[in-house]
Amino acid sequence: MATAGISILSSDEFDPASSISRLDKGVHTVVITEIVDESHSDSEETPSSHLISSPKQLGDFSVEAENFRLSFEVLNVLEKYGTHVGMLDTTTPPGPIPWSGKLRFLPHVYHHISRSTPVQLTMPAFPCKSLNRENKVLGHLPDLGEELALRRLNAMAENVKEAYEFGAVVNIASDGVLFNDVLGISDQDCWDYGVELEAIIKREKLENVRFRPCMSVLGFICDDGLTEKVFLDTAQMCREQLETRFAPTEQHLTQLIKSDEDTMLTYCGMVKFLQSEMETSPTLIGLGSSAKIRLYKKTAKAMMRRSEAFTGAIRTLFPHHVRLSMHPSSGASKLSIALIPAADGGFQKSPWHSCVALGLNGQPACVHSEDVRDTHDLVLRNGRPYFFQERFREPFSE
Repeated sequence: MATAGISILSSDEFDPASSISRLDKGVHTVVITEIVDESHSDSEETPSSHLISSPKQLGDFSVEAENFRLSFEVLNVLEKYGTHVGMLDTTTPPGPIPWSGKLRFLPHVYHHISRSTPVQLTMPAFPCKSLNRENKVLGHLPDLGEELALRRLNAMAENVKEAYEFGAVVNIASDGVLFNDVLGISDQDCWDYGVELEAIIKREKLENVRFRPCMSVLGFICDDGLTEKVFLDTAQMCREQLETRFAPTEQHLTQLIKSDEDTMLTYCGMVKFLQSEMETSPTLIGLGSSAKIRLYKKTAKAMMRRSEAFTGAIRTLFPHHVRLSMHPSSGASKLSIALIPAADGGFQKSPWHSCVALGLNGQPACVHSEDVRDTHDLVLRNGRPYFFQERFREPFSE
């Protein structure tokens, strides 16, 4: 039986895979879990009134089908912002590569749509500015890089409203206090960074973005109750609680590094990253090459443990949120988004580990400050460094 573009199936006819495919094409599949045998009915009502055993009417199924349709529309919008491993691989056939985790997040999106509430998206990001403020960034406060990244996330949530009237909210789960202490960055710098991020969100009217520091994510305090004193007083407690409740043991992580290729690659990449991140750190003073490598490895493991802990906390505490990431991935368990897309659509350095250099063509590049000081002019906003602008150079002529 079919009505109003909806396929009505009995439970023994239901194939989830094919039904999901049909939904994505605009065909709505509704499952009837029980069919009443009309021959045993004493009622004089029409046979169609016994089609559904529950008191719900067909209109309720139409609502559910519409919710599923909207869920796919929202996922389609989100997918357009994703960039996943393989999408920029020239060896693959031309054309868009589907988001492999799309169906995984169908229940998450449906959860919010069925309740007529904004779809909740969460991205662990925007921790604090790099420790290397001599060669990488312009200072300890956000600049044009963070502004552009926040605008993109807000635009994505705004685009969701075109498909679903209640839109979406991007929750920025700031992980600054998880890593700052092992790098030698103060809790005060993390607080200042977050305050300025919220100022950008307010100034630019980014109404679909919500900044949430670690203590808010963990439920220690409500967002409205966060003051500088509370932030500074609870930072260490956040680190301790995350490690106690969610972090893998050091032994387990060490074993994974030895046995799991992906974990090994992450670890090696982290060690390499720390060599430039910590090159101006006072903790390196007096250390030989071997001692520095040991410190990089120890720091990398500490950061990986806390990163895994924060991921586990978000998954546990926000089971219905769509997980976003600013790192490249296959897309199987999250939606990877290039915060400031490169010219080819790929990923650039994160805004908090770089600064923005605007080319003469207007294209923003995320670069280390040391690489553009001689070719670009520093532009200030409200009296502080905000980005670099490429200088115009006269064509060479003899």
